Amino acid sequence: MFRTIERVLPGSTYRDVAIVTITIIAVALSYGAISAVSGFPWWQTLLLAMFALGGAAEFTFVGVIAAGGAPILAVLAGLLVNSRNFAFGVAVGPFFPQDWRALIAAHWINDESIAIARTVGTDRARWHAFLLMGAAIALMWPSGAMVGQWLGNVIDADLLGLDAAFPIILFCLIRGDLKNRSTLMLTVAGVLVSVLLTPILPLGLGAVTSLSVFVFVAAGWSIRTVIRKRRGGTAADAEDSQEGSR
Repeated sequence: MFRTIERVLPGSTYRDVAIVTITIIAVALSYGAISAVSGFPWWQTLLLAMFALGGAAEFTFVGVIAAGGAPILAVLAGLLVNSRNFAFGVAVGPFFPQDWRALIAAHWINDESIAIARTVGTDRARWHAFLLMGAAIALMWPSGAMVGQWLGNVIDADLLGLDAAFPIILFCLIRGDLKNRSTLMLTVAGVLVSVLLTPILPLGLGAVTSLSVFVFVAAGWSIRTVIRKRRGGTAADAEDSQEGSR
C-alpha cells in the first residue's frame, strides 16, 4: 500500500503538506483567539471554520462583526473574499474526476490545496496531492481554531503575527510557476493591484481585487482571437479570388 502511494506522490509532497499544515495550525490558533476576543462562542467559531473553510473569509467575518457591522454585511464580505475560489475551480478542472467525488472535494478547494497540487506533474498525482492537503486542512483548521478559542485570553494574535505564515509558505510553493514569464507578469500585476487597493478597501478585499487582472487577460485573448479569425478569413478570401481569376 505504501509503495503504491510513494509511486503516486514524491516524498517532497508529504514534506510540503506537513510544513503547510503547521502554518495552518498556527493561523487557526490566531483565528480562534481573535474570535474569542470578539465575543464569539466556541460553537460559532467551530461551525464557521468547518463550513466556510476559507481562512481569510473567517477573519473577515469576525472582523466585520467585531467592528460593529451587520451580520449580512459580514456574510457578503466573506463571500466576496472567497470568490477567489472561482479561479481555483478553473485550475482544478483538468485533474478533478468528473463524478460525485468532485462535488465533495470542491469543499476542500482553497489556496493551500491548489498550491500543493501544482507542485506535482501528472493529473493523477495532482488529484492525490489535492486530497492529502485538503484532508489536512479540513481536520486541522477547525481543530486549531478550537484550541485558539480556548486559549483566546492567553494568545496575543496581533503580537505574534501568525497570519503572516500563510503568504510566505504559499509564495515558496508557487515559486516554480513564476519561471513562466506570462505567469510572472500576471502575478506582479495582481500584487500591485492588491497592494494599491488594500489601504482603501475593507479588510481582505484588497487581495480579491488582484483577480481583476484576469479580466484584462481574457479581453486580450478575445481580441487576439478575433484578429486571427479576421486575418484567416481575409487570407482565405484572397486565395478564393485568385483561384477564381485563374
